[in-house]
Amino acid sequence: MQILDCDVVVAGGGPAGTFAAVKAAEAGAHVILVDKAYVGKSGCGTFGAGSFKAYIKEEDSYDLWYGKAVEEGFFINDQDWLRQHFETIGDRVHDLERYGVVFEKNPNGTYNRIEGQGSSDERPIKTLMFHGPQFMEVMRKACEKTGVKIVDRVMCVSLVHDKKKPNAIRGVMGFHGVTGELYLFRAKAVVLTTGAQAYKSHYADLHMVTGDSHIMGLNAGAALCNYEFNCHQLTHAGFATHGMNISQGLGAKFVNALGEDFTAKYDPEYASHGNLWRISASMAMEVHFGRGPLYFDYSSYTPKDWELFARTLPLMYRSYVQAGYVTNEGVCRKGKLEWVSALIGNVGFGGGLWIDINGRTTLEGLYAAGDASYGPTSGVEGFCAYAMPAASTTGTIAGQSAAAYAASVDAVELDQQEIDAAAWAMTEPMRHATGCDPAHVVIAVQEALFPYDVYILRTEEKMQRALCRIQEIKEDDVPRLKAADPHGLRFALEARNMVLCAEAMLTAALFRKESRGSHLRLDYPEIDNENWLKWIMIEKGSDNGLALSTKDIPIDRYPLRPERKRELHASIAAARKLGENI
Repeated sequence: MQILDCDVVVAGGGPAGTFAAVKAAEAGAHVILVDKAYVGKSGCGTFGAGSFKAYIKEEDSYDLWYGKAVEEGFFINDQDWLRQHFETIGDRVHDLERYGVVFEKNPNGTYNRIEGQGSSDERPIKTLMFHGPQFMEVMRKACEKTGVKIVDRVMCVSLVHDKKKPNAIRGVMGFHGVTGELYLFRAKAVVLTTGAQAYKSHYADLHMVTGDSHIMGLNAGAALCNYEFNCHQLTHAGFATHGMNISQGLGAKFVNALGEDFTAKYDPEYASHGNLWRISASMAMEVHFGRGPLYFDYSSYTPKDWELFARTLPLMYRSYVQAGYVTNEGVCRKGKLEWVSALIGNVGFGGGLWIDINGRTTLEGLYAAGDASYGPTSGVEGFCAYAMPAASTTGTIAGQSAAAYAASVDAVELDQQEIDAAAWAMTEPMRHATGCDPAHVVIAVQEALFPYDVYILRTEEKMQRALCRIQEIKEDDVPRLKAADPHGLRFALEARNMVLCAEAMLTAALFRKESRGSHLRLDYPEIDNENWLKWIMIEKGSDNGLALSTKDIPIDRYPLRPERKRELHASIAAARKLGENI
């Protein structure tokens, strides 16, 4: 086992992790950044799709942005965090430019911004654009320049507690995905930033984010929050795509099998500019009512639009050229493409580890940021193209807080028995000569979660059936997961994490007996601000189960508060207004 000592170890090398590492190092801490792939070339940040939705105080209305964020969050945001985000996001934009990220600009030097998802003529919320995957390449260089030690291809699996303070975290354990060598990172503070749980969705290109931080934290005693809420990817029916914010911002429209731009029926203000869950809900309803298949129509694009598309979304543009939809010269050959909604877990917003205003979880010495956290700035859903900005601000705060805390810790003393037990449990699939293939578990989880009546148009019956299947997999298949080599071990542990996260998601969704944003229950169709202005907290329970509780949102001291009443969810209300029986 290789043992490395530091002040702060950051697990996960995406936008949140690299910001946390840089800011902790700038604060004087000795920092190690660990990633199970290669920092700068993997993770959600490399699929950031050229969009960065940031409030620019010199150009934007604070009240508009703040109000819109709370509205999209359905008042489940932590408004203290939201204020902190808006006060500091401009500094993060300047950091990125200083590190080397190139944002699109106008001839006069101002930012060239488009109105993408969640923007309307009445309430314009504009998006910065940068060039493709450069963001994470730049952030790796920033880490190296700041003196951060980067350890690539090590998957973090288990947190380690202080021997004398059981509620304090003092390190993390993992293994090298190629050599299989075990690693122990002894640290005075740990920052978890390995991202969300995407359930290896076919349509997301995010197969690497498997809830690793969520399960590490949960197993160590930290609380999850908001796990009932999910992100829905809107994508080509035949292959994974990204960049919806820019695609919508340049004027592409959603149409049904009848050729109707159906989105305005459900969301008159935003129509095809709507955010992910709104359009996902309307797509599910159109299919439910027999008006599928559905399409995304690029026919209005000009060569100039395709030029900007190619510059900001080079990978997606290349896919379209290879598929024959557009030429290298920007001439559209096929404008109307079949499109679907797909569950991608809590990528971008939704559930994760609960954190306070300083990024600390419910455990001492343990911090989280980005999609590893519960998305305190987002609530039910943040602005689309909002994940990377939120990762930059939460990562900064968590890194600075972890460095300050580490400076107060004199020494690290660990329990060797805990280390030995963690090493044994981590490598168990390698000791199974026969057993369950991780691919079987992955597919079984997807089959349980991906039907639209489980992840978007929910009912207790369908979710309970899915939960029973997940718990069956947990009891029968997870203990038998097998791995022939370190690569297979990573896959096995990712499959295990998918099962545990799926159980948490469905359990929380059944617990919240109302509809709110992306959590749309046909059996509880009302938004209930009388009884459900609460965060649902999940902790590890007895007998390998989960313990759920609620935490009141301090709404009465927040600047923006909803009326304490119950009202029909807007998507259901729109469908009923159209005469649909739902």
